[in-house]
Amino acid sequence: MIESLASSVHILSFADLSGKTLAQILQFSANKEDGLTVCAVIDGAPIPGKDTLLEELAGCAQVRIFNEIQPNPRSVDIMRMYEDPRFASCDVVLGIGGGSTLDSAKALAMLAANGGSLDEYLTNKPKRHITERSKPLVLVPTTAGTGSEVTKVGVYTAETGRKYTLGSPLMTAHAAVLVASLLDSVPPSLCAATGLDALDHALESIWNKNSTPITRTIARQAAIDILETLPKLYKAIKGQSPERRELSQAMLTASTKAGIAFNITGTAAGHAISFVLSEDWHVPHGLACAFTLLEIFDRAAQDETNRTELARIGKHFHPALSTGQAIAALRGDIATLMQDLGIPTRFADIGVELRDPSVFDRCLDDPKLLNQKPSLSREDLHLIIEAKR
Repeated sequence: MIESLASSVHILSFADLSGKTLAQILQFSANKEDGLTVCAVIDGAPIPGKDTLLEELAGCAQVRIFNEIQPNPRSVDIMRMYEDPRFASCDVVLGIGGGSTLDSAKALAMLAANGGSLDEYLTNKPKRHITERSKPLVLVPTTAGTGSEVTKVGVYTAETGRKYTLGSPLMTAHAAVLVASLLDSVPPSLCAATGLDALDHALESIWNKNSTPITRTIARQAAIDILETLPKLYKAIKGQSPERRELSQAMLTASTKAGIAFNITGTAAGHAISFVLSEDWHVPHGLACAFTLLEIFDRAAQDETNRTELARIGKHFHPALSTGQAIAALRGDIATLMQDLGIPTRFADIGVELRDPSVFDRCLDDPKLLNQKPSLSREDLHLIIEAKR
Protein backbone atom coordinates (compact mmCIF):
# COMPACT_ATOMS: atom_id res chain seq x y z
CA MET A 1 0.00 0.00 0.00
CA ILE A 2 1.82 3.10 -1.26
CA GLU A 3 -0.40 5.30 0.89
CA SER A 4 1.28 3.87 4.00
CA LEU A 5 4.19 6.23 3.26
CA ALA A 6 1.94 8.99 4.58
CA SER A 7 1.44 7.15 7.89
CA SER A 8 3.71 6.66 10.89
CA VAL A 9 1.98 3.34 11.64
CA HIS A 10 3.47 0.07 10.38
CA ILE A 11 0.69 -1.57 8.35
CA LEU A 12 0.68 -5.36 7.88
CA SER A 13 -1.89 -7.36 5.89
CA PHE A 14 -2.79 -11.05 6.15
CA ALA A 15 -5.52 -13.25 4.74
CA ASP A 16 -5.29 -15.14 8.03
CA LEU A 17 -3.07 -14.74 11.10
CA SER A 18 -1.64 -17.20 13.60
CA GLY A 19 -1.06 -16.51 17.26
CA LYS A 20 2.66 -17.17 16.75
CA THR A 21 2.93 -14.46 14.10
CA LEU A 22 0.91 -12.06 16.22
CA ALA A 23 3.27 -12.74 19.14
CA GLN A 24 6.21 -11.80 16.93
CA ILE A 25 4.50 -8.55 15.95
CA LEU A 26 3.87 -7.74 19.60
CA GLN A 27 7.46 -8.58 20.55
CA PHE A 28 8.86 -6.22 17.93
CA SER A 29 6.40 -3.49 18.99
CA ALA A 30 7.29 -3.84 22.68
CA ASN A 31 10.99 -4.43 21.94
CA LYS A 32 10.83 -7.44 24.25
CA GLU A 33 11.22 -11.07 23.25
CA ASP A 34 10.89 -13.09 26.46
CA GLY A 35 8.31 -12.87 29.24
CA LEU A 36 5.93 -10.70 27.21
CA THR A 37 2.74 -9.61 28.99
CA VAL A 38 -0.07 -8.52 26.66
CA CYS A 39 -3.15 -6.49 27.63
CA ALA A 40 -5.73 -7.65 25.08
CA VAL A 41 -8.64 -5.21 24.72
CA ILE A 42 -11.56 -6.95 23.03
CA ASP A 43 -15.31 -6.53 22.54
CA GLY A 44 -18.06 -9.11 22.81
CA ALA A 45 -18.62 -9.65 19.09
CA PRO A 46 -18.84 -13.40 18.40
CA ILE A 47 -15.80 -13.90 16.16
CA PRO A 48 -14.45 -17.48 16.30
CA GLY A 49 -11.21 -16.45 14.59
CA LYS A 50 -10.54 -13.90 17.32
CA ASP A 51 -10.99 -16.51 20.05
CA THR A 52 -8.64 -18.91 18.26
CA LEU A 53 -6.07 -16.16 17.74
CA LEU A 54 -6.07 -15.26 21.43
CA GLU A 55 -5.83 -18.92 22.49
CA GLU A 56 -2.79 -19.37 20.24
CA LEU A 57 -1.27 -16.11 21.49
CA ALA A 58 -1.64 -17.33 25.08
CA GLY A 59 0.75 -20.15 24.20
CA CYS A 60 3.45 -17.58 23.34
CA ALA A 61 2.87 -14.81 25.88
CA GLN A 62 0.97 -13.98 29.06
CA VAL A 63 -2.39 -12.56 27.92
CA ARG A 64 -4.68 -10.50 30.13
CA ILE A 65 -8.17 -9.84 28.77
CA PHE A 66 -9.95 -6.48 29.18
CA ASN A 67 -13.44 -6.39 27.70
CA GLU A 68 -15.49 -3.56 29.21
CA ILE A 69 -16.36 -2.11 25.82
CA GLN A 70 -19.55 -0.40 24.69
CA PRO A 71 -20.39 1.44 21.47
CA ASN A 72 -19.28 5.06 21.78
CA PRO A 73 -16.85 3.96 24.55
CA ARG A 74 -17.43 5.52 27.94
CA SER A 75 -14.62 7.04 29.93
CA VAL A 76 -15.93 5.32 33.07
CA ASP A 77 -15.42 1.88 31.49
CA ILE A 78 -11.97 2.77 30.23
CA MET A 79 -10.95 4.02 33.66
CA ARG A 80 -12.20 0.80 35.26
CA MET A 81 -9.94 -1.21 32.96
CA TYR A 82 -7.03 1.18 33.48
CA GLU A 83 -7.32 0.92 37.27
CA ASP A 84 -7.46 -2.89 37.18
CA PRO A 85 -4.25 -4.03 38.93
CA ARG A 86 -3.55 -6.47 36.08
CA PHE A 87 -3.07 -3.59 33.65
CA ALA A 88 -0.11 -1.96 35.38
CA SER A 89 2.50 -4.56 34.41
CA CYS A 90 1.55 -4.95 30.73
CA ASP A 91 4.32 -4.59 28.17
CA VAL A 92 2.09 -3.94 25.17
CA VAL A 93 -1.59 -3.11 24.55
CA LEU A 94 -3.37 -5.15 21.87
CA GLY A 95 -6.74 -3.97 20.57
CA ILE A 96 -8.82 -6.46 18.56
CA GLY A 97 -12.30 -5.32 17.54
CA GLY A 98 -14.37 -2.57 16.02
CA GLY A 99 -13.73 1.14 16.30
CA SER A 100 -14.93 1.42 19.90
CA THR A 101 -12.53 -1.32 20.94
CA LEU A 102 -9.58 0.18 19.09
CA ASP A 103 -10.31 3.63 20.54
CA SER A 104 -10.51 2.12 24.03
CA ALA A 105 -7.14 0.44 23.52
CA LYS A 106 -5.68 3.79 22.41
CA ALA A 107 -6.97 5.48 25.55
CA LEU A 108 -5.54 2.78 27.80
CA ALA A 109 -2.12 2.93 26.14
CA MET A 110 -2.17 6.74 26.41
CA LEU A 111 -3.13 6.71 30.10
CA ALA A 112 -0.43 4.14 30.85
CA ALA A 113 2.17 6.69 29.72
CA ASN A 114 0.51 9.94 30.81
CA GLY A 115 -1.57 9.09 33.89
CA GLY A 116 -4.62 10.89 35.21
CA SER A 117 -8.27 10.40 34.37
CA LEU A 118 -9.53 10.19 30.78
CA ASP A 119 -12.15 12.90 31.39
CA GLU A 120 -9.33 15.31 32.24
CA TYR A 121 -8.15 15.09 28.61
CA LEU A 122 -11.61 15.63 27.10
CA THR A 123 -13.64 18.77 26.22
CA ASN A 124 -12.38 21.66 24.09
CA LYS A 125 -10.56 23.07 27.16
CA PRO A 126 -9.02 20.00 28.84
CA LYS A 127 -7.38 20.01 32.26
CA ARG A 128 -4.58 17.72 31.06
CA HIS A 129 -2.68 17.31 27.80
CA ILE A 130 -0.91 14.33 26.27
CA THR A 131 2.85 14.80 26.59
CA GLU A 132 4.24 11.25 26.50
CA ARG A 133 4.24 8.58 23.80
CA SER A 134 1.67 5.88 24.50
CA LYS A 135 2.65 2.44 25.75
CA PRO A 136 3.41 0.15 22.75
CA LEU A 137 0.13 -0.43 20.93
CA VAL A 138 -0.94 -2.88 18.21
CA LEU A 139 -4.42 -2.59 16.67
CA VAL A 140 -6.31 -5.29 14.74
CA PRO A 141 -9.67 -4.17 13.26
CA THR A 142 -12.52 -6.65 12.94
CA THR A 143 -14.64 -4.27 10.85
CA ALA A 144 -13.75 -2.35 7.70
CA GLY A 145 -14.75 1.24 8.27
CA THR A 146 -13.42 3.21 11.20
CA GLY A 147 -9.78 3.51 10.14
CA SER A 148 -8.97 3.82 13.84
CA GLU A 149 -6.02 1.46 13.45
CA VAL A 150 -4.00 4.20 11.71
CA THR A 151 -5.29 7.39 13.29
CA LYS A 152 -4.09 9.57 16.14
CA VAL A 153 -7.61 10.11 17.49
CA GLY A 154 -10.19 8.34 19.59
CA VAL A 155 -13.82 9.21 20.32
CA TYR A 156 -15.01 8.93 23.93
CA THR A 157 -18.18 9.57 25.90
CA ALA A 158 -17.40 11.59 29.02
CA GLU A 159 -19.22 11.13 32.31
CA THR A 160 -21.42 14.09 31.28
CA GLY A 161 -22.75 12.05 28.35
CA ARG A 162 -21.09 14.26 25.72
CA LYS A 163 -18.91 12.69 23.03
CA TYR A 164 -15.46 14.14 22.46
CA THR A 165 -12.62 13.53 20.04
CA LEU A 166 -9.22 13.21 21.66
CA GLY A 167 -6.23 13.34 19.36
CA SER A 168 -2.45 13.48 19.46
CA PRO A 169 0.32 11.99 17.30
CA LEU A 170 1.52 10.45 20.56
CA MET A 171 -1.60 8.20 20.54
CA THR A 172 -0.88 6.42 17.27
CA ALA A 173 -0.32 2.67 17.24
CA HIS A 174 3.04 1.09 16.54
CA ALA A 175 1.40 -1.36 14.13
CA ALA A 176 -1.93 -1.93 12.41
CA VAL A 177 -2.65 -5.53 11.43
CA LEU A 178 -5.29 -6.10 8.75
CA VAL A 179 -6.63 -9.68 8.86
CA ALA A 180 -9.34 -10.56 6.34
CA SER A 181 -10.43 -13.75 8.13
CA LEU A 182 -11.48 -11.75 11.22
CA LEU A 183 -14.27 -10.23 9.09
CA ASP A 184 -15.73 -13.63 8.17
CA SER A 185 -18.66 -13.23 10.59
CA VAL A 186 -19.52 -9.57 9.88
CA PRO A 187 -23.28 -9.39 9.08
CA PRO A 188 -24.58 -7.40 6.09
CA SER A 189 -25.95 -4.55 8.24
CA LEU A 190 -22.59 -3.97 9.95
CA CYS A 191 -20.76 -4.20 6.62
CA ALA A 192 -23.08 -1.47 5.29
CA ALA A 193 -22.73 0.85 8.29
CA THR A 194 -18.95 0.59 8.60
CA GLY A 195 -18.48 0.80 4.84
CA LEU A 196 -20.41 4.07 4.67
CA ASP A 197 -18.34 5.35 7.59
CA ALA A 198 -15.19 4.67 5.55
CA LEU A 199 -16.66 6.42 2.51
CA ASP A 200 -17.55 9.41 4.67
CA HIS A 201 -13.96 9.51 6.01
CA ALA A 202 -12.63 9.65 2.46
CA LEU A 203 -15.03 12.35 1.30
CA GLU A 204 -14.65 14.46 4.45
CA SER A 205 -10.90 14.42 3.84
CA ILE A 206 -11.59 15.95 0.42
CA TRP A 207 -14.06 18.71 1.42
CA ASN A 208 -11.81 19.75 4.28
CA LYS A 209 -9.97 23.03 4.87
CA ASN A 210 -6.89 21.01 5.93
CA SER A 211 -6.69 18.98 2.72
CA THR A 212 -3.52 18.94 0.65
CA PRO A 213 -2.76 17.52 -2.80
CA ILE A 214 -1.42 14.33 -1.16
CA THR A 215 -4.36 13.83 1.22
CA ARG A 216 -6.78 14.45 -1.63
CA THR A 217 -4.99 11.84 -3.72
CA ILE A 218 -5.19 9.28 -0.91
CA ALA A 219 -8.83 10.10 -0.14
CA ARG A 220 -9.84 10.03 -3.80
CA GLN A 221 -8.39 6.55 -4.30
CA ALA A 222 -9.93 5.36 -1.03
CA ALA A 223 -13.35 6.59 -2.15
CA ILE A 224 -12.99 4.85 -5.52
CA ASP A 225 -11.91 1.60 -3.85
CA ILE A 226 -14.81 1.74 -1.39
CA LEU A 227 -17.40 2.48 -4.08
CA GLU A 228 -16.05 -0.43 -6.13
CA THR A 229 -15.75 -2.90 -3.27
CA LEU A 230 -18.57 -2.21 -0.81
CA PRO A 231 -21.52 -3.22 -3.05
CA LYS A 232 -19.73 -6.44 -4.04
CA LEU A 233 -18.82 -7.27 -0.44
CA TYR A 234 -22.36 -6.61 0.80
CA LYS A 235 -23.73 -8.89 -1.93
CA ALA A 236 -21.10 -11.55 -1.20
CA ILE A 237 -21.99 -11.56 2.51
CA LYS A 238 -25.69 -11.87 1.81
CA GLY A 239 -25.07 -14.63 -0.72
CA GLN A 240 -22.33 -16.37 1.32
CA SER A 241 -20.02 -16.14 -1.68
CA PRO A 242 -16.48 -17.57 -1.54
CA GLU A 243 -15.26 -14.18 -2.81
CA ARG A 244 -16.11 -12.68 0.55
CA ARG A 245 -12.65 -12.94 2.14
CA GLU A 246 -10.84 -11.42 -0.83
CA LEU A 247 -13.35 -8.55 -0.87
CA SER A 248 -12.99 -8.12 2.90
CA GLN A 249 -9.23 -7.69 2.44
CA ALA A 250 -9.84 -5.08 -0.24
CA MET A 251 -12.33 -3.26 1.95
CA LEU A 252 -9.95 -3.29 4.93
CA THR A 253 -7.26 -1.75 2.73
CA ALA A 254 -9.63 0.91 1.39
CA SER A 255 -10.83 1.79 4.89
CA THR A 256 -7.23 2.09 6.08
CA LYS A 257 -6.43 4.41 3.17
CA ALA A 258 -9.31 6.65 4.21
CA GLY A 259 -7.99 6.51 7.78
CA ILE A 260 -4.56 7.65 6.61
CA ALA A 261 -6.15 10.63 4.86
CA PHE A 262 -8.40 11.84 7.66
CA ASN A 263 -5.67 11.26 10.21
CA ILE A 264 -3.93 14.19 8.52
CA THR A 265 -6.93 16.42 7.76
CA GLY A 266 -9.40 15.54 10.50
CA THR A 267 -13.04 14.85 9.70
CA ALA A 268 -15.66 17.47 8.89
CA ALA A 269 -19.34 18.40 9.23
CA GLY A 270 -20.85 14.94 8.84
CA HIS A 271 -18.96 13.64 11.85
CA ALA A 272 -19.78 16.72 13.93
CA ILE A 273 -23.49 16.24 13.24
CA SER A 274 -23.21 12.52 13.90
CA PHE A 275 -22.11 13.16 17.48
CA VAL A 276 -25.47 14.77 18.30
CA LEU A 277 -27.32 11.85 16.69
CA SER A 278 -25.32 9.40 18.80
CA GLU A 279 -25.51 11.40 22.04
CA ASP A 280 -29.23 12.14 21.96
CA TRP A 281 -30.69 9.15 20.10
CA HIS A 282 -27.92 6.51 20.25
CA VAL A 283 -27.70 6.18 16.48
CA PRO A 284 -24.76 3.87 15.63
CA HIS A 285 -21.72 5.80 14.48
CA GLY A 286 -21.56 4.62 10.87
CA LEU A 287 -25.26 5.25 10.27
CA ALA A 288 -25.04 8.62 12.00
CA CYS A 289 -22.16 9.71 9.74
CA ALA A 290 -24.00 8.62 6.59
CA PHE A 291 -27.26 10.30 7.67
CA THR A 292 -26.42 13.74 6.21
CA LEU A 293 -23.87 12.62 3.61
CA LEU A 294 -25.86 13.59 0.52
CA GLU A 295 -26.86 17.02 1.82
CA ILE A 296 -23.27 17.83 2.78
CA PHE A 297 -22.12 16.51 -0.61
CA ASP A 298 -24.35 19.11 -2.28
CA ARG A 299 -22.84 21.94 -0.24
CA ALA A 300 -19.29 20.71 -0.67
CA ALA A 301 -19.78 20.61 -4.44
CA GLN A 302 -20.15 24.42 -4.42
CA ASP A 303 -16.39 24.74 -3.84
CA GLU A 304 -14.19 24.59 -6.96
CA THR A 305 -11.43 22.43 -5.46
CA ASN A 306 -14.00 20.00 -4.14
CA ARG A 307 -15.72 19.91 -7.53
CA THR A 308 -12.46 18.96 -9.21
CA GLU A 309 -11.88 16.04 -6.84
CA LEU A 310 -15.47 14.82 -6.89
CA ALA A 311 -15.47 14.97 -10.69
CA ARG A 312 -12.32 12.84 -10.78
CA ILE A 313 -14.05 10.20 -8.69
CA GLY A 314 -17.19 10.43 -10.81
CA LYS A 315 -15.24 10.15 -14.07
CA HIS A 316 -13.56 6.97 -12.84
CA PHE A 317 -16.99 5.34 -13.06
CA HIS A 318 -18.41 7.52 -15.87
CA PRO A 319 -15.43 8.52 -18.04
CA ALA A 320 -17.45 10.06 -20.86
CA LEU A 321 -19.20 12.67 -18.71
CA SER A 322 -18.35 16.33 -18.25
CA THR A 323 -17.31 17.70 -14.85
CA GLY A 324 -20.80 18.71 -13.79
CA GLN A 325 -22.34 15.52 -15.12
CA ALA A 326 -19.70 13.37 -13.38
CA ILE A 327 -20.39 15.04 -10.02
CA ALA A 328 -24.13 14.50 -10.45
CA ALA A 329 -23.54 10.89 -11.45
CA LEU A 330 -21.32 10.32 -8.41
CA ARG A 331 -23.99 11.72 -6.12
CA GLY A 332 -26.51 9.42 -7.77
CA ASP A 333 -24.21 6.43 -7.30
CA ILE A 334 -23.85 7.20 -3.59
CA ALA A 335 -27.60 7.70 -3.18
CA THR A 336 -28.29 4.38 -4.90
CA LEU A 337 -25.68 2.62 -2.78
CA MET A 338 -27.21 3.98 0.42
CA GLN A 339 -30.65 2.83 -0.70
CA ASP A 340 -29.36 -0.63 -1.62
CA LEU A 341 -27.62 -0.93 1.77
CA GLY A 342 -30.72 0.15 3.67
CA ILE A 343 -29.12 3.26 5.18
CA PRO A 344 -31.65 5.55 6.98
CA THR A 345 -31.93 9.03 5.48
CA ARG A 346 -34.85 10.59 7.41
CA PHE A 347 -35.51 11.15 11.10
CA ALA A 348 -38.57 8.93 10.80
CA ASP A 349 -36.28 6.10 9.65
CA ILE A 350 -34.40 6.22 12.97
CA GLY A 351 -37.53 6.66 15.08
CA VAL A 352 -36.91 10.32 15.93
CA GLU A 353 -39.50 13.09 15.97
CA LEU A 354 -37.38 16.22 15.68
CA ARG A 355 -39.13 19.27 17.10
CA ASP A 356 -36.34 21.83 17.09
CA PRO A 357 -33.23 21.75 14.84
CA SER A 358 -31.40 24.00 17.33
CA VAL A 359 -30.52 20.84 19.29
CA PHE A 360 -27.73 20.54 16.70
CA ASP A 361 -26.37 24.02 17.48
CA ARG A 362 -23.96 22.54 20.00
CA CYS A 363 -21.85 21.20 17.14
CA LEU A 364 -21.29 24.70 15.71
CA ASP A 365 -18.07 25.14 17.71
CA ASP A 366 -16.96 21.55 17.10
CA PRO A 367 -13.54 21.59 15.39
CA LYS A 368 -14.83 18.94 12.99
CA LEU A 369 -17.59 21.23 11.73
CA LEU A 370 -15.08 24.06 11.45
CA ASN A 371 -13.02 21.88 9.09
CA GLN A 372 -15.83 21.90 6.51
CA LYS A 373 -15.15 23.58 3.17
CA PRO A 374 -17.05 25.67 2.30
CA SER A 375 -17.90 26.57 5.88
CA LEU A 376 -21.37 26.03 7.30
CA SER A 377 -23.30 28.75 9.12
CA ARG A 378 -26.03 28.09 11.66
CA GLU A 379 -28.58 28.67 8.90
CA ASP A 380 -26.80 26.19 6.62
CA LEU A 381 -26.77 23.61 9.40
CA HIS A 382 -30.48 24.05 10.04
CA LEU A 383 -31.26 23.66 6.32
CA ILE A 384 -29.38 20.34 6.30
CA ILE A 385 -31.27 19.15 9.38
CA GLU A 386 -34.64 20.33 8.08
CA ALA A 387 -34.05 18.37 4.87
CA LYS A 388 -34.05 15.18 6.93
CA ARG A 389 -37.61 15.57 8.26
